[in-house]
Amino acid sequence: MQALCFVTAFGYWRRLRSEPEALTMGILYWQLNDVWPGASWSGIDSAWRWKPMQYVVKRQFDDFVVQSYETNGRLEVFVVSDMPLPTTALIRVSIIHLAGSVCPDAAAAAAAGAANGTTSDTTTPVAWSAAKRVEVPATNAAIVFNSSVEELFSLAPECSFGTCYVSVEAEADVVGPLAAKTKKINSAAQSFMMEYKNLKLQKPTIQLADTKAVDAETVKFTVVTGAEASLLTYWDSDLLGHFSNNFLNLAPCSAVEVSFKSDQGAVTPAEVVTSLTIQDLFDAQADLYTPSAAMGVQL
Repeated sequence: MQALCFVTAFGYWRRLRSEPEALTMGILYWQLNDVWPGASWSGIDSAWRWKPMQYVVKRQFDDFVVQSYETNGRLEVFVVSDMPLPTTALIRVSIIHLAGSVCPDAAAAAAAGAANGTTSDTTTPVAWSAAKRVEVPATNAAIVFNSSVEELFSLAPECSFGTCYVSVEAEADVVGPLAAKTKKINSAAQSFMMEYKNLKLQKPTIQLADTKAVDAETVKFTVVTGAEASLLTYWDSDLLGHFSNNFLNLAPCSAVEVSFKSDQGAVTPAEVVTSLTIQDLFDAQADLYTPSAAMGVQL
């Protein structure tokens, strides 16, 4: 709840940077860390472990952030850019099933599509998707998509508010002010048309893959979902350190690369994997996933 509160508040304040009556250019919040154990509003506990809120704060303060919000029956998508130059971004809006049928094999799906003269695949969890390029002004918060929720969901008639959600992805090639180099920036957001407790979720299948050491103190792995979405997914370790990304809504049949940076010296991939616990919205009141026992870990 703490992390979701900060997502809502920070998103709103950052969008106000281009409102003449607000021009919000910065946010101070309480609080960063604790100096002793206990329940508090901190994003980092007294052992320097990052709570879900800290990962949310990190993402919300990115230089390029896409946001999607449902308000008064309409879905609005904003891009907040701190870039000193205008940016061209590819915005993709998708309606996604919370649970698909079978995750398609990308190579097999491509081959079948080529043989049949089509690129569609009936097993994909994506019910509808469209993309467009937009111009984002420098140091600005701009609305890039605005649609009636009812009209949007009419494009995916098999979906209901309880079985599907809206995913928004933004991708941009950003050039520095001196044109010294270009870097690719990605941002994503999701909107749910019902309260989390009313969504028709199925127990997600989660696996770890491609686990390897980056250096003596950093281990990288990939979190892979099955045919079910995993919402508010949080991985934790009893080792001291933090992850590159965390507390995410994972679409069905998706993969996200994560690294763990140790604060206690050298660690091995096996040590990191066996220390992990993973919890999501479906199992919020149930036992945690344990990678070594239930997740088909591949070291």
